[in-house]
Amino acid sequence: MAQPRTYKENDTTSRTYENRKEKERTQHLILAQSPLWILSVLLVMQTGILRSWSDAEYFLFSLTIASPSILIPALLLSYRTKSHGYSYWLKLNIWVFIVVCFGTYFGTHYFFDLMGMRYTFDVVEDGKCCKWHLESDILGQHRDPRQTVPLFMYLLTHAYFMPYFCILLVAEREIVKRLRFDGTVGKGLAVLFLSYSLAFAETFVMASPLLEDLFAYEDRSKMLKVGSLGYASYFVVGLPMVKRIDTKTCEGDNQNWTLARVVIEALATCMGILLLLEVWAKVVGPL
Repeated sequence: MAQPRTYKENDTTSRTYENRKEKERTQHLILAQSPLWILSVLLVMQTGILRSWSDAEYFLFSLTIASPSILIPALLLSYRTKSHGYSYWLKLNIWVFIVVCFGTYFGTHYFFDLMGMRYTFDVVEDGKCCKWHLESDILGQHRDPRQTVPLFMYLLTHAYFMPYFCILLVAEREIVKRLRFDGTVGKGLAVLFLSYSLAFAETFVMASPLLEDLFAYEDRSKMLKVGSLGYASYFVVGLPMVKRIDTKTCEGDNQNWTLARVVIEALATCMGILLLLEVWAKVVGPL
């Protein structure tokens, strides 16, 4: 006869269920607010108003569209969980922002030097834009000195990386459940497929004729087919790692992570992304 569950087992099961539902609520809420930034970006692209902006205006716009990923969960979800830890939405924002800062400060140079990406914000309206920039001087020492990373890109990238990772989490969960990918190989194939698909889709949309005077790739076709593999490094590493937040990764582990652990895990993710970018650079090289 099956033994009845102990109080500790019931409590653990309850906390696991609560944890899972909190993650799902947060992810769906982030995705629900995504049309706000998508429509905002489309509006400034279609009207061309961004071509006359100053650094401060670019920064304010990026801050505005990045804010809903923080403000909406903060208003609609609790700041702390019932177990007195910090909420998942806060941890997810911190994790994504660290990865974004790494990718924007360091990773952009891989796109400049190896993938043929070009920013031309600094020549808009007699060069009044992009005096505010922040990038690695060492990693990008061989780049064109005109290729800088605008400061507003840090917040702008956070605005779309939040829903990107939520899309990946939701999609991976559905694929694994519907196709019954219980093994490591099946889950790995799902991660590879989703990562490449997202990288390809974003490149296809952003490297648009509407923005070619501000942002472009030297060889768009090659970037889509081959460069998307390099870009996918962010998601190949990032998806399994972001999925770990607030999960028990070993016996005796606490599934309610501290903020310090979130930071450490995000930094480990950055290292993994860097290694994959280096592998891509060695194997593929400049496009």
